[in-house]
Amino acid sequence: MKNNLLSVIYISLLILILGCTTSKKETEKVVEEEYTTNDQNPKWVSSLINAYRTLNDNQSIEAANQLYEAAELMPKKNWEIYFMAATVYAPKNKNDKAFLSLDKAIQAGLRDSVLTATYPALSNLRNDLRWNTLLHTISNKRRTYIQTIKNPELLKELEEMWAQDQLALSQYEEKTKALDSNASTEEYQLLFKPVEDRWEINRNKLDSIINIYGWPGNKLVGEDGAKISWAIPQHYPDVFFKQKCLSLIEKAMKKGDMDPNHYAELNDRIARDTWQKQIYGASMAQGAPYPIKDPANVDRRRVELGLLEPIEVYAYFHGIKYQRPSVEEAKITLATSHQKALHSFETFEKFIDQKNIDSANTHITNAISFYGELSNEQLYQASLHLALFENKRSKRICKKILKVLIWRKWEGRFQIAKQSEFVSWYEKKEWLEITELLQKSQ
Repeated sequence: MKNNLLSVIYISLLILILGCTTSKKETEKVVEEEYTTNDQNPKWVSSLINAYRTLNDNQSIEAANQLYEAAELMPKKNWEIYFMAATVYAPKNKNDKAFLSLDKAIQAGLRDSVLTATYPALSNLRNDLRWNTLLHTISNKRRTYIQTIKNPELLKELEEMWAQDQLALSQYEEKTKALDSNASTEEYQLLFKPVEDRWEINRNKLDSIINIYGWPGNKLVGEDGAKISWAIPQHYPDVFFKQKCLSLIEKAMKKGDMDPNHYAELNDRIARDTWQKQIYGASMAQGAPYPIKDPANVDRRRVELGLLEPIEVYAYFHGIKYQRPSVEEAKITLATSHQKALHSFETFEKFIDQKNIDSANTHITNAISFYGELSNEQLYQASLHLALFENKRSKRICKKILKVLIWRKWEGRFQIAKQSEFVSWYEKKEWLEITELLQKSQ
């Protein structure tokens, strides 16, 4: 289970990624000097893995010490790791070490005084005489940073957009607490509507910003604004919008104007949303990464993109123990996954013939979970079977299959509108959504 401290820091700091990136030249130097694709990790990697492992076990002084030492060894200093160490030191009344870690975080790029001032785990430091000086230093750091940004007003607009996103999500979470254990999917969907409305607003605003300024990257709105620009399509459910943003992020990244982590995360999020294997291992499920294409070479791809941390470190940051498989292990895993997916699909078809829709739903869902192992044609055949049943879960699965096929731009997608199996959908909201997606895919 993911450690609570890691989860809180992960959400509050908006770090879906470690951010240990460097320029292309620096990356090549690190690759040449200390990166290997065998099991021999550079010292900073091993130190960071050990630190996360200890932190997952207990929030101890030892864990904080290991985090600090790992941060010191990293080829590019990462303020989040120093900050994390401080949040472990402070509750243990190790104020000197907490302030030292925060000072290092400031040097490495911490410039959010509000986050620091309100962070619960740092509350023990507020009565220390050094506290106000620390916050003043962070505020000055931000003022200096703002002066380097080409369009600080646009940064403020993006920050407000993100604040509204987070507010909508927090309000949704509060409202769901009032639901009982028997609440229906429809009740949750109704409560989630304001979040979807906010995502739509932010999507339209980001589109307008792109039309006026081009992609809002590091030079235009700073690293903080660029991170928000990336996070908005991460939340927005339409894959076509994600793909549009990914293309713009890729162009900006090649010019040094976007963090490679943002490209990797959005690229792998699109793979996950379209039930395909991810490339960089940047999308984590419960207890493991979502399926990865050629996992034996994932670290090589990460380094080539500019991500210095191996997937083992990235996974541990998310509270997941993962070891990159060997080529032979990966082959065996892939073959096993393919066999299991096909078996589940065949079992799904048998239950369809028997009109046992509940079991059919379970087996097609299981087959899909082996991302990339079912062909587009198999997915389409599954949708035709499911469309004939007046079953809420079947309809949801069928709709998602059709959306995925359209997002993938499957060459046979336009026959969807002509299939008699979907006649009963024609007057429903779901069908309008499908036809609109088909039009977008042209």
